[in-house]
Amino acid sequence: MPENADRPLSFFQELKRRKVVRVIIVYAAASFVILELASIIQEPFGLPEWTIRLVFIILLIGLIISIILSWIYDIAPEGGIVKTEPAHESIEKIPEKPSTVNAWKIATYISAVVIAGFVLYHIFGTNNKINLSGLERTIAILPFESLGQDKMTGSMVDALPIALIMELQNVEDFIIRPRESTLKYKGTDLRSPDIGKDLNVNFLLKGYLQQQRNSILADIMFINAASEEVIWNHSYEMALDNIFQVQQEISRQVANSLATNFTPRDKKPTDNPDAWLAYLNGLNYYWQDESKQDFLLAIKYFEKAIKLDPNFLHAYAKLAASNSWMYHFYFDRSQERLQQANKDIEKINEIDPGNPEGIFTRGIYYYITHDYDKALKQYKMAEGLVNDEVEYFVCLAALYRRKSNLEDANRYFLKAFEQDPQNRIVISEIAETYLLMREYDLAEKFFNQSILMGAARADKLINNVYMYLGWEEGTERSKQALKLLKNHPDNESNPSLLHQQIWIDLIDRRYQDALISASEENFDTVSHQFIYRPRSIYIAEVHRLQNNDPMTYLYYDSARIHLEAKINASPQDSRYHSALGIAYAGLGKKPEAIKEGKLAVSLMPVEKDFYRGIFMLEDLARIYTMVGEYEIALDYLDQLLSMPSFMSVNLLKKDPVWEPLWELPEFNQLIEKYS
Repeated sequence: MPENADRPLSFFQELKRRKVVRVIIVYAAASFVILELASIIQEPFGLPEWTIRLVFIILLIGLIISIILSWIYDIAPEGGIVKTEPAHESIEKIPEKPSTVNAWKIATYISAVVIAGFVLYHIFGTNNKINLSGLERTIAILPFESLGQDKMTGSMVDALPIALIMELQNVEDFIIRPRESTLKYKGTDLRSPDIGKDLNVNFLLKGYLQQQRNSILADIMFINAASEEVIWNHSYEMALDNIFQVQQEISRQVANSLATNFTPRDKKPTDNPDAWLAYLNGLNYYWQDESKQDFLLAIKYFEKAIKLDPNFLHAYAKLAASNSWMYHFYFDRSQERLQQANKDIEKINEIDPGNPEGIFTRGIYYYITHDYDKALKQYKMAEGLVNDEVEYFVCLAALYRRKSNLEDANRYFLKAFEQDPQNRIVISEIAETYLLMREYDLAEKFFNQSILMGAARADKLINNVYMYLGWEEGTERSKQALKLLKNHPDNESNPSLLHQQIWIDLIDRRYQDALISASEENFDTVSHQFIYRPRSIYIAEVHRLQNNDPMTYLYYDSARIHLEAKINASPQDSRYHSALGIAYAGLGKKPEAIKEGKLAVSLMPVEKDFYRGIFMLEDLARIYTMVGEYEIALDYLDQLLSMPSFMSVNLLKKDPVWEPLWELPEFNQLIEKYS
């Protein structure tokens, strides 16, 4: 019995004799240092989260090997590595030199202190490493990056951040920056403090996706933006069918790290993960730059989501909104498009008549059909209840602008800006509204901000050129703004830019340059919700100013033929009638020109749609000027100058369209009145 009791002690003595204990202590201390170093360099070097695990596994294997080798081998006093002798054979051996023993002891003591220090630091110091107290819970979820070109991560890399935005928006006291504000930081080299300052947030969430066989490894990093310290860094293995669980787990981790309770929503929008993924991808395009292609792609994904889940209410709502915007922006003015939007809204009413998303979408439908009172009623019913407050504020602001209430319009645009400070669409809408109000300094500020953000749609920024034309005496700043827009690769040969280029050339009397611009291969028409102009009208205008009557007649007549065909197909489109009135005026057909111009105004009066109506009024003033009815033309110009519009004193003084009026006393009185 005593012999058995001494066995553990004898074994420990043997471990000490073979210096295994020393090796373990020194190795453990060195491993702690290596792991801390790996943790420190992981984020700056962009290393994946599994790097720490890999280092730990390698060190663990190394520890086992070190223990085995230290048991078998020893370092001889005279130098070199020898096989360790059994205990009974080593009794007569010369003991180690005192210096060697002391060195090992010192190394062992230091290692023990290092280990103790690291343990105490991680027990007591971690909570104080990142002080989150007092910080507002403002969070930006940056665009995730795909570490590969595989199909699975391609569909998830946009969807997962959107899912997290929607999930975290439901957490009390959290302020989550919308998707549009963060898109500019995709692949950015900006440091976290700069991004945090830009977005006015305290925390950033980053993600890296990589496919692993039939699953995706998502490395997620939560960062204190100002200090760049990583609050936590975790990996999540996910498949396409467990996106719900992953988004909730990440959201729970974010909430817990900020000492906030996370409660998943009572009912998921859909129980079908594939439908949810399709819906998220549809939102990615829905939130883009309001282009025809983006809306068509959004519609494709929303329809797929509905096919997978026929009762997916949110997908119906965004599908109805997408079809409504296709109609509103004149991408598709067919009755079929309008009827489809209404059909989708009726389906929402069948599923859940009181759902806020359905109520809000019905408001969008009333808005695009010019029933503003009903639209406003629907918007107010949905206030504070919809998922996307930025879209809500933008829609409400746009409605007030169509009613010519620009003060309220900008109040709501600025509310959207507060929530989404890097949203290119919101910023350009604010700039346009200030331009209509002739607040040129503020308009310039927001236009420049939008351009610096790389807004891709020229027709959202083209009014920046318009602003300088109406603001400055010459055209230099207008030309600089136009050059800046044309340098964007997405704007090459953009018809709206060519429209402005020709206009500036005509103001500067560079007729040949204007003809070259009008002859661009990709330039056929300028068409958006405010105007429609075939190429032939521009060429005719150049020849008219050069007094080249045969060519003027030829091209105005070509425009007439084109526009009459358009009117036969769409007789209620005010833009076609307005342009046809200009063509008739150029052909000397005075009664026909006035009739078409007045018809355009009656189809789109400012009382019905202020924003579109001012373009019809300006075209009618132009028609009256071209046919020699100067007094009536001046009356319409007076009306435009007395209300918010793009018309200005400087434009009247330099645009050759108004040259026949320049010598009239009434014109000078008008200029003096509004100067």
